[in-house]
Amino acid sequence: MVYQKRYLDESKGVSVQDLWEDIPMLRGIHGNSERLGYPTQKPEALLERILLTSSNEGDVVLDPFCGCGTTVQVAQKLNRRWIGIDITHLAIGLIKTRLDDAHGPEIRKTYTVIGEPTDVAGAEQLALENKYQFQYWALGLCGARPTEGIKKGADRGIDGRLFFHEAHVSESERGHPARLLPNEVRCY
Repeated sequence: MVYQKRYLDESKGVSVQDLWEDIPMLRGIHGNSERLGYPTQKPEALLERILLTSSNEGDVVLDPFCGCGTTVQVAQKLNRRWIGIDITHLAIGLIKTRLDDAHGPEIRKTYTVIGEPTDVAGAEQLALENKYQFQYWALGLCGARPTEGIKKGADRGIDGRLFFHEAHVSESERGHPARLLPNEVRCY
């Protein structure tokens, strides 16, 4: 067997490092349009680097705990096939909305969601099994997010919120909370 000995001080460039400090975290970046408010969300640039170095176009990428779908979104963007798995309908709704926002509503024809209700009987079954997962699923149908900070059961019928931005507000003002116009979505 032939071996090649390389000396790092004679090599061009910088060897691959195990600490990536050039990709900023999403936490604390105010006004970042990438932020979805999901607690474990990672920056798309991080997943893009990982997928570019570990897969090729057409490969299948598996994310068994896909949360808000950063890996799924980046895999789609990089022409990878993907499988995303999550246990909550909140996560599935976020991923569907995220893909719609990035690729348009036609993207829904290219993937299948397994395990969510597709008819009234399925919706009734989900509501009987877990009323909160039913609530997350229903909110996802209209692109709304669950209310935060309101104790389950004591929310006076407010299950989620859908936010609209004023059209005449500049991009720099969009992140300011006072400029958001909340519309409450009630799902029963």
